[in-house]
Amino acid sequence: MDTSAEPEPVRYGDIVLIYIDERRRYIVRVEEGRVFGSDKGILRLDELVGRPYGSRVKLSTGVEALVLRPLLDDLLSLAYRRRSQVIYPKDLGFIIYIADIAPGKRVLEAGIGSGFLASAVASRLRPGGRLYSYEIRKDMAEIARRNLELAGLLDVVEIKVADVRSGVEEKSLDACLLDMPDPWNALNTAYNALKPSARLVVFVPTVNQVEKTVVALRRHGGFTDIHAVELLLREYQVKEGSVRPSTRMIGHTGYIVYARRV
Repeated sequence: MDTSAEPEPVRYGDIVLIYIDERRRYIVRVEEGRVFGSDKGILRLDELVGRPYGSRVKLSTGVEALVLRPLLDDLLSLAYRRRSQVIYPKDLGFIIYIADIAPGKRVLEAGIGSGFLASAVASRLRPGGRLYSYEIRKDMAEIARRNLELAGLLDVVEIKVADVRSGVEEKSLDACLLDMPDPWNALNTAYNALKPSARLVVFVPTVNQVEKTVVALRRHGGFTDIHAVELLLREYQVKEGSVRPSTRMIGHTGYIVYARRV
């Protein structure tokens, strides 16, 4: 293992992940004089400053914890404020793949909700990319703005409080992502905003919405290569001599419909 690189130290103002065990993971900002507390003990955050990420520290009870730099997944699951149903990681990854999200691309999104999809997309658009996120509710747009700022992604996203069904200013975009109750009413907007061959990706929670979306796409005439899918994720419980599926799993979360603009 290469150990030549100097590990990065924790600094005041950093957001860190304190990992005690699988059920006890906490996102905290390191501030002078601040004390972190849990059922396993307390920790003075001043003690973290200067320590390298990945270090082990002891809480007041003697229980060990790890100090880690949080990944986007940690922020989404532990730190983001939620005011709406969110898109799960298993669906986020497929959406990013099927929409061909990459650095420098320009992408349209509606609606932004709590900003989970916006964050996953924006994190992959640097350098040079831009996400235009439309949200009809001002309160939801503000929550998403705060979440994106926490993740350091706000500079990539332009949030607009407006109804995407009435049309958008942006043209010749590389992808369009719709997470809204009636995406079939935004197909003209998507068609006019997308480049030819670019993907439209729709996320909906019910089969009724899937049917309406696919039928509307076929009738529209401006889209082809239409698909509707559902993704399932099952974790395994791994012990030496005993490996089996976990008793619980995340089953249904939503359906993904995607098509290409012609």
